[in-house]
Amino acid sequence: MTGRLRSMTETEVQPTGRRSRGGMARWIILFSITTGTFMANVDATAVVVALPTMAREFGVEIDSLQWVLSAYLLAITAVLPFFGKLSDAIGRKRILSVGLLIFVIASLSVALAPALAAMILFRVLQGIGAGMFMATITPMALASFPVAQRGRILGIIGSTVAAGTLLGPALGGVLTGAFGWRGIFLINVPVGLIGAIGTLVLLPKDSNKWNRAPQLDILGMTLFIAFSSTLLLGLGFAPRLGWSSEVVIALLAAAMVACALFILRELTTASPLINLRFFRRRVYGWGMLAAFLSYILMLFPAFLFPLYLHDVLGWSIGLTGLMMTCQASAMLLVSPVSGWWSDRAGSQRPALVALAVMVLTFLAASFLEADSSPWLVAALLVLLGVSVGLFSSPNISAVMGDLGQDHAGVANGTIATLRNLGRSIGVALTVLLYQLFAGSPATAEIPADRFLAGFQGVLLVGASLAAIAFLAVLFMYRAGSATPEPRCRPLVD
Repeated sequence: MTGRLRSMTETEVQPTGRRSRGGMARWIILFSITTGTFMANVDATAVVVALPTMAREFGVEIDSLQWVLSAYLLAITAVLPFFGKLSDAIGRKRILSVGLLIFVIASLSVALAPALAAMILFRVLQGIGAGMFMATITPMALASFPVAQRGRILGIIGSTVAAGTLLGPALGGVLTGAFGWRGIFLINVPVGLIGAIGTLVLLPKDSNKWNRAPQLDILGMTLFIAFSSTLLLGLGFAPRLGWSSEVVIALLAAAMVACALFILRELTTASPLINLRFFRRRVYGWGMLAAFLSYILMLFPAFLFPLYLHDVLGWSIGLTGLMMTCQASAMLLVSPVSGWWSDRAGSQRPALVALAVMVLTFLAASFLEADSSPWLVAALLVLLGVSVGLFSSPNISAVMGDLGQDHAGVANGTIATLRNLGRSIGVALTVLLYQLFAGSPATAEIPADRFLAGFQGVLLVGASLAAIAFLAVLFMYRAGSATPEPRCRPLVD
């Protein structure tokens, strides 16, 4: 594989004025490995539009269905660091291929689930498969391209992740309107199989690393799973049982203990699951905080706007899905520009502009009412998409560049873990804040005024979190430094 990648790089830089075959091969590989990532992120949010339909079919309240989202995201979060390390030891193509297969089988099982409990169980399995191939995407992409294109490639990967998340409600609405909610998961089967075939055919074989024992932090992974699961369970049960409930107190206390033990473990082991010492670095630490907050915020509009359009404005599920494409379309248009901008002018400026737009848009959206113009809603969704598209690529490029290519796998694994933990917390926090401001859980037939109270309150909190992310980006850089010096080199593993 080393020879192949080097030959591809040498061919790419030939000044022939024509696109070389090696260059084309890189883009085909990138398209192949990001197909599964796109579908995995679509599945994180596609079910939001279908929640009222699912609530009626299973006979539960909408807030109970948060576990359809949270279980999936939690599973991805739990296994990402583990499989990132394992793929470094035994080969990324192996992990990616097996993950795609598990994802396809689990998607079919979710679509055929006869009850909510079975559906949640299969969503966990689906998340494990997604976590396996998502752990390999960025290192494999960086291995195929020269460092000069790092911002561009990270922009494409970031836009793929964000596009899947933001297009999820739109595609979910279209599929639910046409085939019912089970169609959301059935579509994964042919798409996943195409991605698996492309992976097997196009990607070079893994080098034989089976004789090298992987240094896996099993205890750290166990503590991390315990922390994230008890935290999300505690946040999920708090609105229904109350903060004084013994169950909630026990879960949150367990989360705090598990978190403390996890930090202690990661600071003392020779092969940590997440290297916490890197967070002492100015750019890396503050950049990760800003990224984490942005991942939480990504779920606020993805969860709430479909319910606002369907339950308050009275739109059909299909039209709701189409309206949600505004955010994703804007993000897709802006993401390549942000990568180009950050490669030339540094990462700080586009990131700050993005977060400023996000703060103002959340504030403006908090004033939406039951009679607001659809054009205003569309404009706000477009601005949210612009803010996500501008922020993601420059921030990730700065964070990964701060560590250098020798630790690209560590940075990628940490980013992916924070992304999915942030989105998991985003779901739980949205439900928690909504019930706090609305005074009641979400149902399929909630009065408009009560929904708007919760909707507006959550968006105001979102504006505050975006402002904190803005400050984090300010703290990332010392005076006169807009971007850390790029130190990455193409991977040749």
